[in-house]
Amino acid sequence: MNCYIGLDMGTSSVKGAIVSQDGKILGTASGNFRYFEKESGKLLDPKAFTDVCIKVINDLSALSGEYELKAICPCCASGNLLLLDEKYEPMTPIIGWQSTVDETEFNTYYTDEETADLYNTVGWPALNSFPVAFYPWFFHNKKEMLENAGMICMSAEYLNYVLTGKWGISHSMGTPFYLMDQKNGTYNKKMLDKFGISEDKLPPIYDKGTVLGTVNNDNLNVPKDTVIVLGSFDHPSGATGSGVYNEGEMLLSCGTSWVEFFPVPSREKAINAGFLVDRFMLGGAPYCVMASIASISDMINKLKKQFLNGISYDEFDKLALQSEIGCNGLNFSFTEEDYTKDVSGFNKSDIARAIIESAANLLKKNLEIAEEKGLSADKITIIGGITNSDVCVKIIAETLDKEITVVNGVSAGAVGAAMLGAIGAGDFKDEFDAFSAMEFDKKVYKP
Repeated sequence: MNCYIGLDMGTSSVKGAIVSQDGKILGTASGNFRYFEKESGKLLDPKAFTDVCIKVINDLSALSGEYELKAICPCCASGNLLLLDEKYEPMTPIIGWQSTVDETEFNTYYTDEETADLYNTVGWPALNSFPVAFYPWFFHNKKEMLENAGMICMSAEYLNYVLTGKWGISHSMGTPFYLMDQKNGTYNKKMLDKFGISEDKLPPIYDKGTVLGTVNNDNLNVPKDTVIVLGSFDHPSGATGSGVYNEGEMLLSCGTSWVEFFPVPSREKAINAGFLVDRFMLGGAPYCVMASIASISDMINKLKKQFLNGISYDEFDKLALQSEIGCNGLNFSFTEEDYTKDVSGFNKSDIARAIIESAANLLKKNLEIAEEKGLSADKITIIGGITNSDVCVKIIAETLDKEITVVNGVSAGAVGAAMLGAIGAGDFKDEFDAFSAMEFDKKVYKP
């Protein structure tokens, strides 16, 4: 029987799973990325990035046992930027999405008309981070680097090149690249012309689930006929791996950022909602809408360190379990004011529960806004690191006052990537076919 490796390349780490054709998770592996900080934000060495990913692939390959490895598929929290020279050697570090351009400077880069057109074309708004901020920054400050670049890409495309020697980008992965016309599945000529970027310096565009090539890297301990399959953006991959495909369903993807994810039947409905939009399913529809609370996991960890001395996860859960809904009136706003908040009148159990309940209240506010825009959430599935804690998931269910289901939990993104690998290898027709055949377990939490 066949098996497939899926990579979920997040902001701070890569999580991988090796999944059999009948839906068994044969094993998992992970590796952390080591960013270095600059004034503008977080940067990552390209070779260090690919080395971590290759080690995870090799660790997973060693767990294949009697199964035959057919495909590897990386999915990614992309939205970063990397410039390579004519020999495809890195000219820059990987500029992560948490890096920023000075907001005053950024506001000079795009007119109001360009900003509106960009959202309608790309599906994401213009922000002073992500590649949309750094194309003009290079154009105005380091123009020769754009002119001399042999390839402009993101981390996922670079990894796939290192694995296969070939270039390609999927529609879904390309959304936070900000250079695509999302509806037409082509590069956006207005953006290319604005910054003098020629299309031959960009990876060719394909559908997710497309076989890019076979393995062509001696550092990989996998069969040489293993195919590399193009993946998707990370939250769509998580939805794939947890079976969230239909309108009326919602995914809570709780990684570095917490994201509310809604499948919708058309791009028009997605754009009208005004949130982040992605080409979700194979064939381009349905689309999906995403509302994000950026970097909230980092803020949760800072609050735990500030008020609970950075206690262990188990100790945190035990404390949170002892408090009641409402936390005796304690609430955090997830702003800088939290770190000087007077919590002297509250016990540690109230503080612990309030950290998670306050984060869930932000989700609840986002959900109310989404529902006003016609995005329904009749069925909620949650994935990501938070699912390692039954207590935290229960608190979220109680705060939202909705039943929540866990499918593949922390591994959902990697499982979704593995499913795309299986589709690319020809073993399944589409996401519905793969998910129904694999019959994953689920766990339900009631409010």
